[in-house]
Amino acid sequence: MKLVLVRHVETYGNVGHLLNGHTESDYTPRGVAMKELLIKELIVLDQKLAFDKIYASPTSRALKIAQEVGLLTGKEIQVDPRLREFNFGIFEGKTRDQCIELFPEEWDHWMANYNDYLVPQGQSQREYHELCANFLAELAEEETVLIIAHGGTIHSMLTNMLNLPLDCKWHFDVKLGSVTIIDYSHGFGMLSHMSTPAYELLAEKTPLTDNKKAAMRAAARTEAQAKAAQKRERHKQKIVRK
Repeated sequence: MKLVLVRHVETYGNVGHLLNGHTESDYTPRGVAMKELLIKELIVLDQKLAFDKIYASPTSRALKIAQEVGLLTGKEIQVDPRLREFNFGIFEGKTRDQCIELFPEEWDHWMANYNDYLVPQGQSQREYHELCANFLAELAEEETVLIIAHGGTIHSMLTNMLNLPLDCKWHFDVKLGSVTIIDYSHGFGMLSHMSTPAYELLAEKTPLTDNKKAAMRAAARTEAQAKAAQKRERHKQKIVRK
């Protein structure tokens, strides 16, 4: 099986550093230009690889790209809710600073136990990872499949198909509008291709923010984990005094 994984292009949520999982967000002007270039790249890729199936997240920032590719190739689009981005629950649509201000305890719990903490009104990273694994298990090994979805979806599929620990997903820089290809056979996955179309040649209308987002997430995790450790230490000291 050959899996072609495509992340959606830039939205206002990306530029605003918002935790938009299930939340809808429109393309920025640059995102619109990126979408047109990405679709051209995918049409050329289809001519080379001949996609047997095209799957998409139901969220519009991914679905719109898939619909246009389907229209131009004459291929049916299959929408699967398991391909949606991680559900951030109470953190949806908010920046990191807003989350810390509004839900400091829940944020600390999440950062201290990132993979297994069940975000209120959302899900845990491990649950999300298992949803993606269930989707992958249903694909036929002899097919070439195009999947247009989200950064979280692609991270999960990479770790699933390459048989890596969940935390290893942060080693993969899945950029907006990027194309990742995995060859998979008899339980063995190989990362064969990661690229991004030449978006740098587009007129600079709004900046891409992947590097900034990655740095902010890393800083947030470090900060929250430190706070959680301090709370645990204070709690231990109280118990000792008693």
